[in-house]
Formats: sequence, C-alpha cells, structure tokens
Amino acid sequence: MPDEESTIEHVGDAGPRAILRVPEVLMAIAASGAGIAMGELAQDLQLPKTSLHRLLRTLEHGGFVVRAGGLYRPGPESFRLAAALSQAAPTAQFPACARPLLEVLAEETGETVMLSVISDRLTESIYLEVIESASPLRFSMRAGNRRPLFSVASGKAMLAFQPAEQQQRYLGQAEFFEFTQETTSKDEMPALLRRTRESGVVYDRNGIVDGASGVASPVFNQEGAAFCSVSIAGPTERMDARRGTFERLVLDAGLKISRILGYTGAYPPEGGTALPQTGSAVL
Repeated sequence: MPDEESTIEHVGDAGPRAILRVPEVLMAIAASGAGIAMGELAQDLQLPKTSLHRLLRTLEHGGFVVRAGGLYRPGPESFRLAAALSQAAPTAQFPACARPLLEVLAEETGETVMLSVISDRLTESIYLEVIESASPLRFSMRAGNRRPLFSVASGKAMLAFQPAEQQQRYLGQAEFFEFTQETTSKDEMPALLRRTRESGVVYDRNGIVDGASGVASPVFNQEGAAFCSVSIAGPTERMDARRGTFERLVLDAGLKISRILGYTGAYPPEGGTALPQTGSAVL
C-alpha cells in the first residue's frame, strides 16, 4: 500500500496540476527542434519520469506528440492546435495580450511592473504598460516615458540581444550620462551585455535614481527579435532583499510573453552574436 505522501503526489498529478503540465511539455517538445528524449525532457521540466511517461503516453495517443527513434516531436494535433491559435493573431493585440501576465507578476511581487519596447533608433527604452505598486513607497513611471538604454534594466535587457554590430554602433555613438554613482558606464557595458545574454536577466541597481532599482528580461517575437522587455522596479532595499526571487519571476514572465508572441526557440537564446571579448576595442 502506498504511503500518504506518494498517494497525495499521485492525486495531484492526475488533477489540475497535470493539466497545467500539458502546455509546458508541448512547448518544450516544440522548442527542441529535432526532437527530445524523455530523460532530457524530465530533467528540463524537473518532472518524475513515471509521471512524465504517463503524460507523454496520453499525448501520443491523442496525436499531440509522436515518438520515433526514442525522441518525441510535435504530432499532427499539435500543429492543428497551433494553426487555430495563430488565428487569434496575438501580435496584432500587443501589448494587450501581455497584460494578464503583467498583472500576475505585479501581484506576486508587490512592486511596479513594466513592459517596454526599444525605440526605432535603438537608443531608448519606451514604457508601454505600467502597473504601479500599491505600496506607499514605490517606483513610479508613466506609460510613454523614455529612458536611455544604458540607464535602466529594461533597456539593457533588450540591447543585450541585438546583433553585435548594432550593439557596437550604440556603444560608439551613445552619450553616457552619470545619473547616479552606480549608473553603468560605457566601459562596463560590454561585459554586462555578455552576462545578460548568458543569463537572460539583468539587475540594475540605482542606475537612474538613487534608491530605486530594477530587474528585467527580454521578450522575443515570432521572428526571434528582442524588441521588448518585462521589468520589475522598486525601492533598492526591497529589490536587493528579494533579488533572486525577482530574477526568477521576471525570467519566467519574459519566457511566457515570448511564447504568446509566437517565439518557440530556446529561452534565452543559446549562442548567437555578441560583442567580442575585448569590448574596449570597439568603443
């Protein structure tokens, strides 16, 4: 007879939690490209192999996944579902399509949450959506406001995933102001952009206002362009105290909004172009 703990876990797997696992599994399989083995999928999703095996068997029976050579790939029903969902044209409803996730993020963090796009000239972060914290002491920003890319987390998150030549052009032409003693300098930018490309998240401490800090992750569209970012901002003391949690939450939000916009690749993208290691040579 199974013990109480294993019984509870089994019931949970068969209930609402299992339903939420379905899109996670399908998205992971779709993002794998050439297919993915069950062991690797279990590791990526941090799922027990027994639970994952039952779920994959059900999805395979329904035509949502196919298995060949030990690898799982999207099945015909997944493609049919994708075609139906694409008719909703989420990109035409941007940024409204991201609003529900922003509201969840604001509720989870209790801090101000923002959605930003990069300006046409790739020099500024433009705030499209802002959900301000209800706290008496909070970060305040108006939708439509602009800030230099180097001075805020949202701008750095987008700049980090631009092609190397565009990064070089920005660093060579932008005028760097010292808003505070901790504003990122031109010399610090190449290394910061490389770290951001590796982690998919950037923390900006007192970058533009003393006492206010932010954390951001990029958002990618269907073509894989990082034209947008999601960020959390608040008083530095609170941001420092919960930095790890906020980084995890904003990274998850960046991934989910990217999926809404049709991006199916790895998040953050692996490899790609970036500034050379000798960053000072291009400045």
